[in-house]
Amino acid sequence: MRSRTLLNIALFLFVALLAGYIYISAQQEQELSQTPPLIRLSPDQVTHIGIWHNQRRIELRKIGGQWQMLQPISITANAFRIDTLLNMLETRSHASYPVSELELDKYGLSEVHTSISFNDETIGFGIVNPINNYRYVRAGDSVHLIDDHFYPLLSSQTGTLVARELISGDAEIVKLELPDHTLYRDADNKWQSDGNVGPDAINDTLYHWRKSQAFGVHNYMPRDSLGDIKVYLAEKSEPLHFSVTDTDPWLIIARPERDIEYHFNLEFYKRLLKPGSNVEPAGEMDE
Repeated sequence: MRSRTLLNIALFLFVALLAGYIYISAQQEQELSQTPPLIRLSPDQVTHIGIWHNQRRIELRKIGGQWQMLQPISITANAFRIDTLLNMLETRSHASYPVSELELDKYGLSEVHTSISFNDETIGFGIVNPINNYRYVRAGDSVHLIDDHFYPLLSSQTGTLVARELISGDAEIVKLELPDHTLYRDADNKWQSDGNVGPDAINDTLYHWRKSQAFGVHNYMPRDSLGDIKVYLAEKSEPLHFSVTDTDPWLIIARPERDIEYHFNLEFYKRLLKPGSNVEPAGEMDE
């Protein structure tokens, strides 16, 4: 009987502690939701983003509903990562203080080395509070403590904000020169090849050039070229130039003039570079 009583007391204490935790968490969540945002902009109002980290500057602009990187290179931006940056507009501070009451150098905010601007509103990043691991940021005349979710993205390589597709999703390929094959449209607008490559294989290769995503985009590292590629797009006078720079342990396709390279799992070697190597076609070919 005694053991059952002790068990009941233990269960009661557990339920009480759990209820207390839920209540406190709900109170904290409610308080946090009532704090003002860092800057009063909604994500759909933003058309321009600027990022400064040390000596590097990145400029992003929304053009025709699609985010483009303008600096340091001109290329389609990674939409998922841009959405992550825009989430900063909806993050709430755990505490805020007037700038006039602080010695900014104690918080890494007297000389800001990392900042982001949304349109004309800027958020500067300072140091991390060692007690709670929140980061000090300055927005306007206030210093805030926020969750440190965003600094790693702002301080990462330029390629982190580049789209993981080799070409823009709405681009139309009209000719593809691979190291061992050339795929092209003939006078009747039908796809052909300079070798023994059938329609399904052409279709499969073109599909993967339009749709495949690298698992990572990084700054270019010079290596010997293992093969050159030219991608001709409709309404573009000059082709896009790519180089195969590694095939072990993964496939790396680089754009040296853009200072970026795309890293793919090795199975994409056949999908992108060896028409006919895949058994099943991946999608419908443009007519």
